[in-house]
Amino acid sequence: MTVENVAALMAELVKMDYVAPDESFFDVGGTSFLSLTLISRIESDFGVKLSMLDVVRAGTPVNVAELIDAGR
Repeated sequence: MTVENVAALMAELVKMDYVAPDESFFDVGGTSFLSLTLISRIESDFGVKLSMLDVVRAGTPVNVAELIDAGR
């Protein structure tokens, strides 16, 4: 999964046009509920299961993409 895919997914969830690769999901309006939706979409689209803690610690599209790639 590319960083751009993760950034686009995050932007969709927070209803923004763009989320920068190094921008925190939670700083741009992400919530715990939206992170559950993010986790669900990643699992259904890419077959990688992340935890809420993974997403909170990773935070940015770059770091989340690295977790997804590592989980493949």
